[in-house]
Amino acid sequence: MRVDVYTKDWVKVDLDSLNVVTTNFILDSPSPQHTREEVDMMHGTNTLGTVLAGRTMQVTFHIRAVDAYDFPLVRNEVFKLFNGLDIVYLVDTREPGKRWKVRVESSYDTAPIAMVFSQFDISFFSDSPFSESIGTTQDPLTFDAEVWQIGQGLLAEDDITYTNTASNFKIYNPGDVTIDPRDPKTPLTIEVTAAQTSSNITMSLTNNTTGETWSYTGGTVAGQIYQLAGVQTLLGGTSVSSKTNYGLLTLVKGYNDISRNSAISKVSFFNRFYYL
Repeated sequence: MRVDVYTKDWVKVDLDSLNVVTTNFILDSPSPQHTREEVDMMHGTNTLGTVLAGRTMQVTFHIRAVDAYDFPLVRNEVFKLFNGLDIVYLVDTREPGKRWKVRVESSYDTAPIAMVFSQFDISFFSDSPFSESIGTTQDPLTFDAEVWQIGQGLLAEDDITYTNTASNFKIYNPGDVTIDPRDPKTPLTIEVTAAQTSSNITMSLTNNTTGETWSYTGGTVAGQIYQLAGVQTLLGGTSVSSKTNYGLLTLVKGYNDISRNSAISKVSFFNRFYYL
C-alpha cells in the first residue's frame, strides 16, 4: 500500500477491506505565482511579490473485486469515499509523519478489465502548498511517538519544549515555512497564564527574533488562561482583543527567541509544522 487515506475526522480508511489498493503517489512541485509590473523606459519587469499556489498530486488505485457482481459494489464505495465534496487526508507511506489535506480535483475512469479489475488515477488538490506534520507540539518529539519521521527537521535535543515557565526561552520551528496565525493554512494558538490577580496590569509576550509583541492591559485573575487563537485573544471563549495591542506572533523557521514579562507565569504553543 503506497498511500493511506483518512477521513476529514482523521479516521483511517480500511482500503484492504474494500478490495482497493494503491500503488503510486505523484506529488507535483510547488507552483510559484509572481506579481510583476512593467516600468516605462526600463528593460524587463519588476517582481513585486511571489506566493505559492495550491498543490496537486495523483494517486493510482486498483480495484480487485471478487467477481463481476462485486465490482460495482466496490466501485460505488470508491465513489462515496472520493466524491470531491468531502475533504480527505493522504499520507504517503514513505513519509509517514506528514499528511496532505485534499479534495478530489476531477472525474476519474474506473472502467473494469475482465469484469473484476480496474486501474485508475485520481487527481487531488490541496488548497495549501504545504503538507503538515501529523504530530503537534503536544506530542513527544521522539520517534517512539510514531507521528514523526526523518526529514522533518527534528533535533535530538532534550530541552525542546513548547510549554515554558521561564522568562526567556526558545521555540523551535523545524518546518520549511513561517507559522503565521493570520493564515488559516498555518494555524497557531498560544496560551498565556496570568501570574497574579490585579485590577489593571499589562501582560506582554515578545518574539525577539521577529520583533513582534503581543500585550494585554486590564484586569486578571491568577491562573486565568488567555488564548491567542489566530488573530483573536480569547478568555473563556470570549474575545478580549480590544484590551490588546492587536499584536500577533509568528514563528519563523528554526529557533525563535521568546520572552515574557512577570505578569505571565506560563506560555504554551499549540501548532503543527509545515513542509514543501
